[in-house]
Amino acid sequence: MSSWPPLWLTPVPQKAIEQGDGEIVIEFTETFGTIGKDGIAGKVGQALKLRPWQQDLIRHVYARDDDGGLVARTALIGMPRKNGKSALSAISFGLYSLLAEGVDGGEVYSIAAEKEQARIVFSEAKRIVESTELSELVKVYRDALFVPATNSVYRVLSAESFSKEGYNPHRVIADELHAHKDRSLFDVMSLAMGNRGSIAQLIAITTA
Repeated sequence: MSSWPPLWLTPVPQKAIEQGDGEIVIEFTETFGTIGKDGIAGKVGQALKLRPWQQDLIRHVYARDDDGGLVARTALIGMPRKNGKSALSAISFGLYSLLAEGVDGGEVYSIAAEKEQARIVFSEAKRIVESTELSELVKVYRDALFVPATNSVYRVLSAESFSKEGYNPHRVIADELHAHKDRSLFDVMSLAMGNRGSIAQLIAITTA
């Protein structure tokens, strides 16, 4: 993965970073994350090693206020292609939220303008589950990962197929935001997070 630092990172109070889940997420990522394709990050199957800028990004995303709520309810991440956004989204945002964030009845969604685009991050998460001991905790389906112990689920959703009812997400990963034809799916999921209060977060990722 690229070692270039971000051009801009929204300032977050150091206290909020220290109160957040960043270090736990980094440990989770590097414990279970593996490389899915040969490239500059390494060979297929090798352990995922986060760059310093990726660690800083995770710390900022997971910063928490004095009441334990997430500081950022919506996070926008713009990065060039081939910077590992799919792997980072899958393990650090998707799987951590599904398995380790401590939310019972959790709902994690990968959303995109088209189903196949939404499946990219989800497929990476699915691959990591199937290739690690996480498979002992998760039931794997074509478009869903289900954790019986907490009744939590991670699903794929696209603008082509969503309905406006029944969603109660605590984390949404909106991939390739720039490709969405309109903001209807974004708005539906943003409103649906309201029931989760300050534990909910929408992470929008776009190609810079």
